[in-house]
Formats: sequence, C-alpha cells, structure tokens
Amino acid sequence: MMDAVMSLDDALADLRAQPLDRDLSQLEPRVWSRVDGRRESRSTAGGFVPARIAAVVASLLVGAVVGGASATAMVAKPSDTSVFAVNTRLAPSTLLDAR
Repeated sequence: MMDAVMSLDDALADLRAQPLDRDLSQLEPRVWSRVDGRRESRSTAGGFVPARIAAVVASLLVGAVVGGASATAMVAKPSDTSVFAVNTRLAPSTLLDAR
C-alpha cells in the first residue's frame, strides 16, 4: 500500500526534474504592468470622492432630522396605558362600566 502512494518529497523532486512548460522570465513585468493599469483606473475614479462624501453627509443629515422628529413625537405623546393607573382606557373594569 505504501508503494502506491507517492510521498510529497518524491512528487516535488519529479516536478523539479521536468523542464518548464512556459517562459517565466516576463512574468514579473507583466504583473507590474497590470498593477499599474489598475492604479491608473482607480486614480480616474477618484474624481467622484466629493460626490460620495456629499451623499453620505446628506443621508446622515436626513436620518438625523427624521430620527429626531420621530423621537420628539414619541416623547411628546403621553401614554394611554399605565401599569398602576386606576382608570386605564382598556382595563376590563373601564370597558364594563357604563359611563
């Protein structure tokens, strides 16, 4: 069983003994040219940064205004139901009383 399984060291030694199937001498310059191309494309997209910042600020302002208005409305409105109130609107004694 052990003969059928090739060890990793043997597989790497066999791979090292084989000739290269492609030229790797120009691999690094091609990678760097692609990196430079991506940098250039990102630098042209940088013109939208002020518009992005303006959109974020506008959404934060709208959220603060709407959230503040709804919080003020919730605080200003008194609660109809209280745990210790004698005459609550939905208590069974109030519903059965014919006033």
